[in-house]
Amino acid sequence: MSKDKFFKSSAIVMILIIIGKVLAVVRDSLVAAKFGITYIADIYNFSIGMVYLLTTISYGLTTTFIPLNTDHIKKYTKEKRNKFVNNVINTYGIFTIILTIILILLSKYIIIIFGNRFSNDTEVFNMSVTVIRIMFLSLIFISLQSIVTGALQCHNEFYEPAAMSIVSNIVFIVYLVFFTKSYGIYGFAVATVIGFFAQFIINVPKFKKLGYKYEFFIDFKDSELKKMLILMVPVIISTSVIQLNNFINRAFAVNIFEGAVAVLDLANKLNTLAYEVFAIGIAMVIYPTLSQYASGKNLKEYKEALLKGINTILLIMIPAAFAIAILRTPLITLLFKRGMFDEKAVELTSNALLFFTPAMVAYGVRDILNKAFYAVKDTKTPMINSFLGIIINIIINIFIVKYMKVSGLTLATSISSILTTILMMISLNKKLNGINLRNMFISFVKILCSSIIMGIAIFFINKNSMALFGMNMKGSIISLSISFILGSLVYFLSIYVLGIEEFTYFINLLKSKIKIK
Repeated sequence: MSKDKFFKSSAIVMILIIIGKVLAVVRDSLVAAKFGITYIADIYNFSIGMVYLLTTISYGLTTTFIPLNTDHIKKYTKEKRNKFVNNVINTYGIFTIILTIILILLSKYIIIIFGNRFSNDTEVFNMSVTVIRIMFLSLIFISLQSIVTGALQCHNEFYEPAAMSIVSNIVFIVYLVFFTKSYGIYGFAVATVIGFFAQFIINVPKFKKLGYKYEFFIDFKDSELKKMLILMVPVIISTSVIQLNNFINRAFAVNIFEGAVAVLDLANKLNTLAYEVFAIGIAMVIYPTLSQYASGKNLKEYKEALLKGINTILLIMIPAAFAIAILRTPLITLLFKRGMFDEKAVELTSNALLFFTPAMVAYGVRDILNKAFYAVKDTKTPMINSFLGIIINIIINIFIVKYMKVSGLTLATSISSILTTILMMISLNKKLNGINLRNMFISFVKILCSSIIMGIAIFFINKNSMALFGMNMKGSIISLSISFILGSLVYFLSIYVLGIEEFTYFINLLKSKIKIK
């Protein structure tokens, strides 16, 4: 993929993800307005949580499917490629249908074991069983979507996969606005299934346009299918381990003080906001490119694409981390300070978020490194790294939590994520006989210096705004608005003066586009 197309694709993908995130905020506010803080809301959150937990299997499938399908595109005929894709669709489709049936049959026991408090009231228990049974049907469409989107990404088609959140959230919002009163939580469960179906169906026209044609073909003995299943297992374990790490942090938080889990979760949501918008979008675009170069044994181009991806992540995530760390109080005030969420809650969440922000940068780089390993069909190294991260996190938690409370948990996460990311970088550098760490370090230092200059500017802007307008909603909006505008100008000027290659290229690209017009 050319630099021109990389930046264009990344920008459009990030815009689509941002729109999806905005709609998700609207959806969540409507859910709160329609269902409140009641057992009905708890039932829905529990059920969707179970669905998302099981989607780690589909994530593992997509991740391992992309490099293997890329091999088929490069090395074999269209017929053989389609045969492989259909075999994956049908095999995984049958597995998912069987799994869904089993989960539906075991729904009562799932509620009793994992949602025990729903069992105390017969009406609540029956409602939760019905809702989770309906929502388990989503797994069928998620499995189909994971293969189809993987196929699209192999051809550098990213817009439809990035737009999936927009489509599903529109379905949810329409239901919540117009139909909740008539059909309640049961109808919302059905709307959730329809939302996942919409995510799948939006990808089908482009899938067909690329020459893929569905046929019922199954070959359980296919060597490529077996290879994919072997590669999938470590990816699924890695993804599950990340969920386990969050669970362990919550377990520590439970014993700190009442509301500590809520503080930890809110800090985590704010910390991952920029990461989910920017880093995931860039990783989505760069992964097929890495897979294509790895498949063609183009090691030089592979390393250049990897360096470009990591530097782009650093270019966005480092200033984002500084900005969120400095502006965390007005940000939390604006988003959450109302009702029971008082000044003390703002302070606790703010302190926790401060120590979380370094992890944001590490998460972004780690995602690119994970994709780099997956592209060369090494899924074991990221898995081992994930386990190592949990061990480091637990050890630090044990020693630090009694001194720093929730902030200690977030600091432990940051330290473990930074250490494991550095170790992964060293491993990849050794595996590929060098990945130009010198260039990466020089870019990192330049971006860090630019971010510090920006950070100083927005620190004084925020301090003066809060002193003048107060730590309230009005002061928060003014501080965030002025800080965003002036901070962005200071940062862009700094990285332009320091000559960051990716940014200079982007500016020259804009200049050429303007001249052409």
